[in-house]
Amino acid sequence: MTDLLDKLIPTRAVEKAAGGVAKVPAYALVFLGLIIIVVVAVQGPPWQVLIPVVIAVLALSGFVIWVIELQSKKIVRQEATIVTQAASSVATESPAQAERLAEVRDLDAPIRGVFEDLVGPDDVYLVYSSTEVKEHLDQLQQTVRPDDDAAYGGPSEKRVTTIPDAIGTGRIQNLLYLGGKRDRLHAITSWPDDFRPDYWDKSLVLIGSGKSNCVTADLFRRFQSPYRFSDDFDAIVDAADGTRWPASSQDLTTMDYGLLVKMKVVEGDMTRVYLAIAGVGPYGTLAGCRFLDRQIRRVHEEYGNSPFAYVLSVERNSVGPFTPVVVRQAALPIARR
Repeated sequence: MTDLLDKLIPTRAVEKAAGGVAKVPAYALVFLGLIIIVVVAVQGPPWQVLIPVVIAVLALSGFVIWVIELQSKKIVRQEATIVTQAASSVATESPAQAERLAEVRDLDAPIRGVFEDLVGPDDVYLVYSSTEVKEHLDQLQQTVRPDDDAAYGGPSEKRVTTIPDAIGTGRIQNLLYLGGKRDRLHAITSWPDDFRPDYWDKSLVLIGSGKSNCVTADLFRRFQSPYRFSDDFDAIVDAADGTRWPASSQDLTTMDYGLLVKMKVVEGDMTRVYLAIAGVGPYGTLAGCRFLDRQIRRVHEEYGNSPFAYVLSVERNSVGPFTPVVVRQAALPIARR
């Protein structure tokens, strides 16, 4: 039957007819059939001739309507498929560019799953690690006292972060950007004149331990993280069994340790995400940032959008590769209020 229709009504002709149907309903053919019947009736043929003509015209009209409607729906589906494919594909200038874009595409689900509200439309605060410098030696070998130098301006210009912390923070900001966080991301510090108590009602990214970011220590106290820093911040402690990293302070000459912790608070229809990345030393902080940047697919596979905590170790070795190692990890509960 289909082969016969293709012979009687060429595909190209049907497509053109279907295109016209998009503007004029196919059922207009019924009126054309009625006109033919009236013309035949006016000629005054016997009713024995008129009845077959009427039946033939109506049957032909119905058949043509059915063919056109069927082909029209097929064309519409094809056009919708083409539009969908065009929307989901991006023209690239080279295979290398296509490969880079494919990598970004593959990272989208893990980033959005792990970061959740951190890449949402609301305000997010990135709280840098920082210490206040009263005196330092610049590269001109001159001793500088920021309080006595007008070039340093206000309090925020007299605070510094370590180079490893800054490198690590850059990696986290890159992930946020890839996840779609292009605005309403505020960079602040944990000093009282910078961090306000109502910021706890927002999602936060915290960089550094209590020595350089008191909000991190406050977060671990508020939500009872299974891993936290010792009172002197010289070690990471497992609250359940008391295991310490490092076991001895002497180990810090060759190793550093860091925490990567995601906590989630649900209150009514509002969700807040707190991501804390902190080390015993600066390389421990960088280890947490580097691990999340390089292993976010693994984190997503292991925990999805649930809270988690990792204890990481890394060698203090400027020659060898900087490779964070997971020494302990745990799933965390969602805090509900």
